[in-house]
Amino acid sequence: MRLLILRNILFLILLPVTGSAQQTIFDDDRTLYKKEIYGGFSAHGDGWGANFIHGKYTTARTRRLLGLEIVGMKHPKEVKSFNPYYEDSRGYFYGKVNALILVRPTYGRKVQIAAKIRRSGVEVNYVWGIGPSLGLLKPVYLQIGKPGIPYESIVVERYDPNVHFVDDIFGRASWFRGLGELGFVPGAFGRFGFNFEYAGPSTSIKAIEVGMTMDAFPKPLEIMAEVEGVKNKQFFFEFYIQLLFGKKHVR
Repeated sequence: MRLLILRNILFLILLPVTGSAQQTIFDDDRTLYKKEIYGGFSAHGDGWGANFIHGKYTTARTRRLLGLEIVGMKHPKEVKSFNPYYEDSRGYFYGKVNALILVRPTYGRKVQIAAKIRRSGVEVNYVWGIGPSLGLLKPVYLQIGKPGIPYESIVVERYDPNVHFVDDIFGRASWFRGLGELGFVPGAFGRFGFNFEYAGPSTSIKAIEVGMTMDAFPKPLEIMAEVEGVKNKQFFFEFYIQLLFGKKHVR
């Protein structure tokens, strides 16, 4: 009888210790979050991007996403060139008439596939998003030598493939030239990917996301001059990778 009582007392003493030991291995945090805010940088096959996302928990596993992404898009035929006669010339892309920037307001979902059981584990989600794709075309300006090699003067002019040729171009002008002349083409886009969240603290967000996007426009967007068989695209299909950082909130 005494042995039974002693064994029960010992069990009650060791129970909290056992629970504490398990807690150091498994993250047993049951906090119900209301929202998460994060953003980061992305790279894709033809450029770069940055985004900001607000997620609201609709269930313990599902978040409704509202976001904004800005993406630079290059043409596959872009090749950097240099003026061979001047060592201090600036590189430029011969035949490029516009720089393309895509602005994507986004609505979507992030759904948990696998929870992060351990603090050092990884939470796996799938994500999708849709929305308008706003194509902004910024004219390219170049430094043009006058009247010919050797140049007597250098002026900045908007690139015209019918007027400016290799021997005329000293190099690129400032990227900011032409911002006041933006062209606008509305379109639409969709995204699907997988999100791998690996942050240690339960309220922190550190994630890698990989997936694919499709941007579609009613007409081809003029990035390059369509000469020598070069064609501009109306549909942009890209694979991407993102690095994301942020925080989860209970209010």
